[in-house]
Amino acid sequence: MKFTFRYAETEEDFDRLRRLNHAAFAEELGQHEPRPDGRLTDRFEQKSRFLLALDGERLAAMVCWSMERPFSIESRLSDARVLDGLPQPLCEVRLLVVAREYRHTAVFAGLLTKLLDEVRAAGASTLLISGVEERIGMYGKMGFRALGPPVPQGAARFVPMALQLAELPERIRREAQKVQRRIS
Repeated sequence: MKFTFRYAETEEDFDRLRRLNHAAFAEELGQHEPRPDGRLTDRFEQKSRFLLALDGERLAAMVCWSMERPFSIESRLSDARVLDGLPQPLCEVRLLVVAREYRHTAVFAGLLTKLLDEVRAAGASTLLISGVEERIGMYGKMGFRALGPPVPQGAARFVPMALQLAELPERIRREAQKVQRRIS
């Protein structure tokens, strides 16, 4: 399977990513109430960049990121000043979604590799995420560390986490290089 990666640009792109967000965050995780139109618009959509992974014209996965504060993670911290002690500039990575039918494919590795390239090119030093509590082990293997306890939102619980790019585990760095050679 060959994936292409690009940023959301058209209204059709945004409609598809809103549907994918709804499927993941309303229907699957229960973070938000399901909506009759099957679309979930992120409250930070206007200031975020949405990186898409496409299988032909089909949206296989997406992730968004922003280096503009305030970050959504700040509402999950008892003291948001903890972010000031991290290497700057900060980049919040949000809404990582892989469509169900693509969860056991190389799309996640490809999307992660492209994301790392993009945020490094933008000058980020630290990545911030609100990790789904059930997937903390996966985030830990990627080098993320908790900044506070899990915080409930709807039926889901999120852990505020950070990864200093200079401390990206060597295993992840090597894997990203292999993927980069395949997708370039």
